[in-house]
Amino acid sequence: MVRTLAIGVFVLLVTGSSLAWAQAKAPCPEEKQGDEIVVQEEKGIMEYACIALAAALSVGLTGLATAMAQARIGSAGAGAIAENPKVLGAVIVLVAIPETMVILGFVIAFMLMSKL
Repeated sequence: MVRTLAIGVFVLLVTGSSLAWAQAKAPCPEEKQGDEIVVQEEKGIMEYACIALAAALSVGLTGLATAMAQARIGSAGAGAIAENPKVLGAVIVLVAIPETMVILGFVIAFMLMSKL
């Protein structure tokens, strides 16, 4: 489970760094140089493709890592509840914790897609 969560955190870091790259590469629509206003070119198709791929990976890979973590936590939780029904609340909290990775993946994807 720790390995799966580590993979999810790694994916979030990679997609977060691609977000920083996308923000650094985003050109200003126009720059003023002296008395002239220079209009910069728009993004090329490759920049759009990279941003879209990073957004897809941020949701897809965090979803995969969360699914793997929840499968293990859920099966262990079902066994624990069968033995002791008083641990139901703790198991529900433990199953919900990996969902934060997917939520952060969605946030990163929305931030990336706002660059398109």
